[in-house]
Amino acid sequence: MPEVRDDELTLSPAEPLDDADRAVLTHLSEVAGRLDPMPDDLVERSLFAATLAGLEAEMMQAVHVSEPLAGVRSATVPADGVPTEARTISFTHGDLTLMIQLSAERAGRIRVDGWIAVPTPSCTVELHRPGVAPETTEADEDGRFSFPAVASGAASLIVRRPQADGGAVSTPVIEL
Repeated sequence: MPEVRDDELTLSPAEPLDDADRAVLTHLSEVAGRLDPMPDDLVERSLFAATLAGLEAEMMQAVHVSEPLAGVRSATVPADGVPTEARTISFTHGDLTLMIQLSAERAGRIRVDGWIAVPTPSCTVELHRPGVAPETTEADEDGRFSFPAVASGAASLIVRRPQADGGAVSTPVIEL
């Protein structure tokens, strides 16, 4: 980096950038990049959040998150190779309540089992994840649905109801 003399520091900031300015900015960028690097998935997560915001769905509120009980979590994997860890998350919006249970599956996948409590249970459920096309399923007459083998990572569920019943609602982004 070229050395900057004291008399050069008195120049007006309104003047155009010169080589000394560029050298200082380059050095500052390198230091900032080393001390606080941009997360590898920042762009992907930002685009995911912007996509969800553009879906014009009302946002649900997380009302309950339960972690696995100490006796359920196991440091060892059972003989069948399927971990036994599970957690439950509940969301609500108006008259709609959504509860999902996340269970570890083989090969690092997550099983998502869900139940929708709403006066009209005919709903479509979409699973949105960054960089992946949404997965869609229909809730049955009891409001049950599942996504059997989902990759772990950031995700959001969108419940699409008939417009007369309130239209689409979305969960906040959660980590599967």
